[in-house]
Amino acid sequence: MNRKFTIIIMVVIALLLTGCMSASFSGNYILRAGKTLRGNLFVTSGSVTLEENSRVTGTILMTSGELHIGKNAQVGGDVVLTSGDVYLTDGSIVHGNVISSSSDNFLHQSPGSKIEGNISNDIAPFIGSLFTQGILLYCILPIVVLIALIIALGTWLGRQAKKRTQLVPAPSVAVSEDIKTKLQNLKKMVDENLITETDYEAKKADILSKM
Repeated sequence: MNRKFTIIIMVVIALLLTGCMSASFSGNYILRAGKTLRGNLFVTSGSVTLEENSRVTGTILMTSGELHIGKNAQVGGDVVLTSGDVYLTDGSIVHGNVISSSSDNFLHQSPGSKIEGNISNDIAPFIGSLFTQGILLYCILPIVVLIALIIALGTWLGRQAKKRTQLVPAPSVAVSEDIKTKLQNLKKMVDENLITETDYEAKKADILSKM
């Protein structure tokens, strides 16, 4: 039972940690068609390509380079570039904001693509939201939940240990009952003159010495 419960806790922890997961790369990065990156994507230099039907659940942050979002690909958070260009193909979706500090013509958007947030060249407000929303929501919250799970696990294990401790005296009770029965039978044999009083005392002492 303990082993099964531990495995379940480990799986829950792994799922929680994915909320705080970030991938960091230097160079070109390609998210293959149909794949999902759970978390944020940070690229210090180089290009990023999200192939068809791929998805990044968090924010994409690039210091420089080009971001190509393929057909029906999705970005769950913001897209932020300190310099570079963003290319959105038909059917691609950015659920957050698109922000760049480079120029006014950094965005190349196909008619069938969609940006649900705002388009901005002011990158400063994003820095505050990255720490307040991203770190607090995706990192602090899972850690708090993880601590609560650890406390709950410790409480459960403590109760199980207490139950086992309470069950330990049970064999002693059974042994005492067995000795009592033996002594009663021995006394009965004396009363029926099947053994002598001397034999009775000797056997009685032997039984009691084994308690």
